[in-house]
Amino acid sequence: MKLSYILLLFLFIAACFSCIQDEPLSPYADITAFSLPENVRLSNATINQTNISVMVRKTADLSSIVPSIEISEGATIHPEIGTSQDFSKNVQYTVTAADGKHQRTFTVQAISIPVYSYDFENWEALNSSRKYETPVEYNESGLKMTIWDSSNKGTAIYWPSQTPASEYPIRRTETHATGRYAAEMTTQEGPGDIIFVNIPIVAGSLFTGVLNPLNAIANPLLATEFGQPVMEKPLLFKGQYIYKPGTGSYIDSKGKDVPGKKDTCAVYSVFFRSDEKLERLDGTNILTHPNIVAIAMMPPEMKA
Repeated sequence: MKLSYILLLFLFIAACFSCIQDEPLSPYADITAFSLPENVRLSNATINQTNISVMVRKTADLSSIVPSIEISEGATIHPEIGTSQDFSKNVQYTVTAADGKHQRTFTVQAISIPVYSYDFENWEALNSSRKYETPVEYNESGLKMTIWDSSNKGTAIYWPSQTPASEYPIRRTETHATGRYAAEMTTQEGPGDIIFVNIPIVAGSLFTGVLNPLNAIANPLLATEFGQPVMEKPLLFKGQYIYKPGTGSYIDSKGKDVPGKKDTCAVYSVFFRSDEKLERLDGTNILTHPNIVAIAMMPPEMKA
């Protein structure tokens, strides 16, 4: 009888041990925060997928700067944190996840010469796992600037990864008159009910700033983080656009048809002061926040 008890106890202990497994190592390989010293930077860094941009003072010496960097838990980074870098040119960092398998390479751009003229001639697939494209700009010194983001990033959350760039709400299109590129924006049917929310439509939107995909489903209006630093006072805002209303029924934000109503477009430039409480505007206050100092809109009959 004793042998039976011992054997039974051994089997029970073995079964318990078989249920205990090591927690898998994290696959995340991200730079979660990045900043340059206060005497160098004019703005907080913008992290847009694997591109990091920060506006710096024109007179700053960028040849030898030690940035402040935070990365995913357990991950490693090369060059190592605490290493001095020459930010007068683009600097690349490679982050390796704790699992040792996943890697991401980030490019840091320290921008001292901004760009205020946009031609949408250059487009890139900034997300390596997706085919959609985003316009990039170049300043007078030839430095590439990733100042644009769009509703494509939110759309990619629930669209198949192999969806071609031509099917996303924001895409480039060739203008027949000049042979150059322009940004084409369309509003499309959304996925409907998804993760306890209803997304009846996907609006085509292109803006300076960053779309935060963490908010894209829970609260789409908070997902758009508008704004890029400027260093000069604006005197004029002008541009060209062609707009064609959609066909069929007008669908409101709740997914209901509104008979007889036509959709409209909005093209505007908003200038605002950032402070300790406000870094960027979002979809809830883009035209109403008290920090706004000027708004330019096309067409002019549109009202804020």
